[in-house]
Amino acid sequence: MDRASILGDAIEYLKELLQKINDLQNELESTPSSSSLSPLSNFYPLTPTTPGIPCRIKEELCPSAFASPLSSPTGQPTRVEVRLREGRAVNIHMFCGRRPGLLLSTMRALDNLGLDVQQAVISCFNGFALDIFRAEQCKEGQDLHPDQIKAVLLDSAGFHGMV
Repeated sequence: MDRASILGDAIEYLKELLQKINDLQNELESTPSSSSLSPLSNFYPLTPTTPGIPCRIKEELCPSAFASPLSSPTGQPTRVEVRLREGRAVNIHMFCGRRPGLLLSTMRALDNLGLDVQQAVISCFNGFALDIFRAEQCKEGQDLHPDQIKAVLLDSAGFHGMV
């Protein structure tokens, strides 16, 4: 079995389990109130809501949200490195703490700069890491300086004025 079929089977199994949970909850709701079963209000929701999660648990589930915005969960500082390659190509390495929408804002910033990403590796383990092995400057005219690219990427990641 390949990974896709294993994941597909796992998803189907989870759907079945969720359906069983829903069926059991419906069955509990339909039982008379004089029953020895506890009322449905004692059950916790399947996916906890943000206000219902104590701060300590939120910190364990998403430690990067409580860390310093200038570092990753491992304590490494934010960094962006940009290197020019032959022609109009660049290499980019970016590392910072995770936050929602970071990949999208980073890719939009690269697109707005006129950089066409041809090969990249992205990781969100212990922070956000982006390695672009090749991006071509598509816009005609003045070539981008590495410090310009770095400043725009830091700005898109929420680190305004850090160069």
